[in-house]
Amino acid sequence: MAARKRRLVLVDEETGEVVDPKPRVPHDFEGRGYTLQSIGAEVPLYKLKLAGTEWDTLEWLREHGGANSYVRTTPKDLAEEINANESTCKKALSRLTSLGLLLKPSPRAAAYQLTPLRYWEGAGSTQVTATKRLAPPRIAPDDKAKARTAPRIAEPPAATPLRRAAGETS
Repeated sequence: MAARKRRLVLVDEETGEVVDPKPRVPHDFEGRGYTLQSIGAEVPLYKLKLAGTEWDTLEWLREHGGANSYVRTTPKDLAEEINANESTCKKALSRLTSLGLLLKPSPRAAAYQLTPLRYWEGAGSTQVTATKRLAPPRIAPDDKAKARTAPRIAEPPAATPLRRAAGETS
């Protein structure tokens, strides 16, 4: 006996009427899609020894749409936004670009995008397309990230000679 195909429908329990289903709404968060932060073969960010300004730069770019397109900014403009020094922001942008966390359309461009290998806002399929189109370099630790830091152990204070009262002997 062949199974009969049935059509499932929504029925209003009170009236018995067939209700049309609502169309599916794509997942959307504040109109920008959702943020993907990939993990896996990439170097974890905590191993890169990022400075506070570098973390602030990544967060500022993510908040301003840098996870799915280029954002125009200069070190001076960025410094005003994140309350930092202009030269510190210039170093942060330079280091993040050399690590592979930021992309630039050209060496002289004042625009930056977060690497789609690590950050992306939107559907996963568009992340794959953007990764192929942009061909971002892998995130690679630099000398600062590879440098071993000695544990910070407080040295005991230097011994001070005992002062003896006049006429005292030991």
